[in-house]
Amino acid sequence: MEAEKVVKEIWYSVVFLATWSIMVFLYVKLWHEPRRIRSALQKQGISGPKPSFPFGNVSEMQQLQSKQLSPLSLDALDDWTSSIFPYFHTWRQRYGSTFMYSTGTKQHLYVENPELVKWIGMNKSLELGRPTYLTKVLKPLLGRGIVRSNGLNWAFQRNLLAPEFFQSKIKNWVDIMEESTMEIVKKWESHITESEGGVAELVIDEDMKALTGNVISQACFGSTYAQGNLIFEKLAKMQTALSKPSNLFGFLNLRFLPTKENKEIWKLEKEVEIMILKLIKDREAENQKSNTDGNHKDMLQVVLEGVASVDSGRKDIFEPGYNTEQLVLDICKNMYFAGSESTALSIIWTLLLLALYPEWQDRVRSEIKETYGSMLPHSFHDMDKLRNLKALTMVIQESLRLYGPAITAARATLSEVKLGEQVFPKGINMWLFMPAMHRDSENWGPYAREFKPERFAGGVSAACKYPQAYAPFGLGSRICLGQNLALLEMKHVLCLLLSSFSFAVSPNYLHCPVYNMLLTPKYGMRLLVSKAHKNVA
Repeated sequence: MEAEKVVKEIWYSVVFLATWSIMVFLYVKLWHEPRRIRSALQKQGISGPKPSFPFGNVSEMQQLQSKQLSPLSLDALDDWTSSIFPYFHTWRQRYGSTFMYSTGTKQHLYVENPELVKWIGMNKSLELGRPTYLTKVLKPLLGRGIVRSNGLNWAFQRNLLAPEFFQSKIKNWVDIMEESTMEIVKKWESHITESEGGVAELVIDEDMKALTGNVISQACFGSTYAQGNLIFEKLAKMQTALSKPSNLFGFLNLRFLPTKENKEIWKLEKEVEIMILKLIKDREAENQKSNTDGNHKDMLQVVLEGVASVDSGRKDIFEPGYNTEQLVLDICKNMYFAGSESTALSIIWTLLLLALYPEWQDRVRSEIKETYGSMLPHSFHDMDKLRNLKALTMVIQESLRLYGPAITAARATLSEVKLGEQVFPKGINMWLFMPAMHRDSENWGPYAREFKPERFAGGVSAACKYPQAYAPFGLGSRICLGQNLALLEMKHVLCLLLSSFSFAVSPNYLHCPVYNMLLTPKYGMRLLVSKAHKNVA
């Protein structure tokens, strides 16, 4: 009996300690930590909407988000910006350009103040990284690739991939860009020939995605778009499923539950990884059969050889349960998604603006013809001539300002971080909202909401008061690695399309930009396309 009593006492003690530990954990996680972070920000003059326990400001966010965005008239072209995340618009009016809010246990800081943006961009520390909860949410789409990774893993991937996007490397992709674009040119010419009056009404979204997808497939993986088409399709489905604001801001992460939607995402993730893994295994088999020419390595080859160094002593970049095979898969998923979708959308939005402003379309087309003359259409290997296309460069910069695909940039304080004169505690998720930041009249002047490419005549530094607040490709050490590639590809594609066609907005086009992880036209980009020497009414 005495032994049984001792066992019961031990059992009760274990239960008591476990219960007490859980209660302490919940107290710290749900109450103490959020209050500590908010108190630290309040002491530095930062306010925001008052949170409610335990969900913070989620209820107000959901109420403000519930209004559906309707298509806008072209006379009110810019009115969509306050509807993407309407709570940002509402709270900015109440609390200024920097404010805090919470979604349950997650504490967020909205940043639009250009001085603070500057300090965020200047910070090189690994302790200012990506929000860690997003890595879990977006795992099916991006894994722990460079877009979402932190610390030594991110640093390793950046050092591995950055040299492949130097101008000296990506200029070798020009032939692929031209061949891919000319396929679209021939397709559109066929549509125009078959159309009445030599004007074709086209929805250009899928053609632009096929074009940029073909460039990434060939240049990075040595395959064609047709081979990678299934991968792009499945990534697009995952993108749509994961693009809810509730995922972005961490309202409630229920990705572990076996719901119908989650099961579909898991299925897509598995299928994408199987297809990419086949590409990897096929390449490894080829490498075993023959020596790879080191002067003609594509991105996949660089990744395989670079990751091999991890097996040779770089285990420090891994968290428990992560391995080299998964690292290669995640890098490949990031290249497929980030390298194709954002560039296609950049071209789509630029063509819309050129269609809306025919005087700029004519100016850019004249500049292209004056620069290249009779050498068109296959003549864009001369990088100096491409750099001298000033009007085209200004149009692209202004398009990326007003309709850059990247809507947000996010940072997380992985430990205490000092930015300028302010000190931010560990656990803050910082959000920059590009559409608002790029339309700030205090930075861009009284015509900040208007399409005026001439503002970039003297470059970004002369276009606004705070150049650091122009961030279509992100900012600081986390700036998009593919920036040079995206700009080069945009210039080549637009040169070929504008030298071949004239563009006008279709009367059937519905202007409704929406958040789908990137800025996308909800109803597609519908344009009237004719041969360049014809006028489109």
